[in-house]
Amino acid sequence: MRKQRKTLLCILSLCICLLAGMLVSFDAHAEEYDGKPVTGMDEEGNIYEIEPEVGLVEEDISTFADSNEKIVNFNTKGNATTDYNEVGTGDGGYTNGAYGADAAYLGESGGKVKFMLSGVIGQVDKGSVQVINKSSAKSVSYYTVSGGWLVHKVTTNLNSSNYASSIRCGRAPSYLSEGGQYYSYDGHYFYTTDKYSAMLNDYRNNSRGSSVNPGSPYYNYFQYLPMRSASAYSPASMDSMIASETRAESKMRGIGTSLMSNQNTYGVNGLLAAGVAANESAWGNSNLALTKNNLFGLNAVDSNPNDAYSYSDINSCIKDFTETYMSKGYLNPKDWRYFGGFLGDKASGIGVKYASDPYWGEKAAAAAWFLDEAGGNQDQNVYTIAIKDTLASSHQNVAVRADSNAGSTVLYSTGTQSNTALLILDNTSQNGFYKVISDGVLNSSRTGLNTASGKYDFSSMYGYVAADSIVIVNKGTNLAGVDRFTDMDESAWFYEYVKFVYDRGIMTGMDTFKFGPGEDLSRAQFATILYRMAGSPSVSYSNVFPDVQDGYFFTSPVLWAYSNQVITGYENGTFGPGDLITREQMAVLMYRYAEYCGLNTQDSSNLNSFPDAGKVSGFSKEAMSWAVGAGLIQGDQGALNPQGNASRAHCATIITRFMQKYGL
Repeated sequence: MRKQRKTLLCILSLCICLLAGMLVSFDAHAEEYDGKPVTGMDEEGNIYEIEPEVGLVEEDISTFADSNEKIVNFNTKGNATTDYNEVGTGDGGYTNGAYGADAAYLGESGGKVKFMLSGVIGQVDKGSVQVINKSSAKSVSYYTVSGGWLVHKVTTNLNSSNYASSIRCGRAPSYLSEGGQYYSYDGHYFYTTDKYSAMLNDYRNNSRGSSVNPGSPYYNYFQYLPMRSASAYSPASMDSMIASETRAESKMRGIGTSLMSNQNTYGVNGLLAAGVAANESAWGNSNLALTKNNLFGLNAVDSNPNDAYSYSDINSCIKDFTETYMSKGYLNPKDWRYFGGFLGDKASGIGVKYASDPYWGEKAAAAAWFLDEAGGNQDQNVYTIAIKDTLASSHQNVAVRADSNAGSTVLYSTGTQSNTALLILDNTSQNGFYKVISDGVLNSSRTGLNTASGKYDFSSMYGYVAADSIVIVNKGTNLAGVDRFTDMDESAWFYEYVKFVYDRGIMTGMDTFKFGPGEDLSRAQFATILYRMAGSPSVSYSNVFPDVQDGYFFTSPVLWAYSNQVITGYENGTFGPGDLITREQMAVLMYRYAEYCGLNTQDSSNLNSFPDAGKVSGFSKEAMSWAVGAGLIQGDQGALNPQGNASRAHCATIITRFMQKYGL
């Protein structure tokens, strides 16, 4: 049954400060302004406005010093942000007590109160918060298990026994009991209600020994799944899932094609983007969404929230979010807002700078859980996730390298924030290194970041991190090799050919779950395949073709193929990277590649046995005769079909036969 999501009465808006060149340590409030309407989320995913209240607690000060269980109250000034600095890194952060009031009290000195909140250990000016006895609070945030789901009950007013939010945080781990109550201020380690003092001591001593799960930290899958991952849902499925969770007038209706297209272009997971949109726009019903096609509250600045960007259509907004704000911004390790490329919390991830709500990441992830459940749970627990620094007190700055050795080029570094998630691409380490997806867009030679482009290629943008610097916390269920592709079946005629080229890294998928055997092949794609066969040699960029600019996945392959007379351009001086390649053109390029490799190309066959031999173009007759004689081309339903477009399956077949014939 379709849920009727509640509509926000006020604009859910954000503040964007695109300040180029700022240092990572800059502590501006990237996407927030004081006075933004405060929202909560219930256990069914409904989003609603909360009337913020100043939550100062009155208590008998004579009993204060005797208590070992104290709370830091951040809701001392209503709907307003409070600045702090992280202990260990000095990074500036901010939170709003109207979204989540309580934090763990860890001590104070020099006019600063030390606390833990949403994973971060910080210091805040004593005058900005209130320290109280836990016994004086009528409500304290906690986690519980409800119907097998882990639910975070969040209080925004310690004077009230009500909880403003009940956030689904994924399937509960087996070590937590149905109906049980557990304290946690990092969402990873949980303490029974009689262990509150022990929890505070653990936090102070950089330990989790008194928790229920000292050796098995919990990580909410969608909250820590890197944005540089791919949802398996089709656009139609995404539309159906969103429709099941929204009202008829929702601006999120019908965005499936845009989400998945931008995922494939800019490398931003479509399901996670939908989760952010749902959280920021109250499932597509905020004023900004309805009046300005703005699902993400983009550019709702402090000085004038009503000056938020207005888009001609929803698709333009989604493109701006995925390309500009995510791929070029929060997912770019050189950007000052980068604290890891996942939703996260206040210790790490996009939520460090994106929102003052300390549980923004949990809420966006909860929306993703609801959508995935509506779609049949196809996306959950697919990927393997590793964490750098599972304790908030640890702050390594881990190098992401170009190859699996300590002497290889450093593509970028993770940053010193704790609990940083990385997506593991190969469950087996190589030479003491794990292959991981790159958060940043890499240049065509994979020697560093390309900060000017937001376009992302899942097949070539990866790096390696030392295995001893991370801990695997979620072993994905994704299958290895070609079996991960939903459009591959062992009974298909092309299965073994595709498997051959895929296992050797010569051809990759269209995305994580799609190989696209029936898709037509472009000139740029085929140049890339030949380039990989040649060992991906280093290439220096030169402006040979006006339509082959630096930074694209095909730039180096095209320049290599051109410089070695394997591929030529058109008479008008262009290359035509997106033009489809025909079967006879593929034969010509394979013939030239064989000559480049110094192979024997004397095999030849009379083409007259094929009914359409007369359709073979003059420029390709020699190459086609060789391809047939060498057994690379055996006919398409009894014909050569020379002008027919070459599919990816046909390409895999010809490449496999070529390599097997010549023992490559």
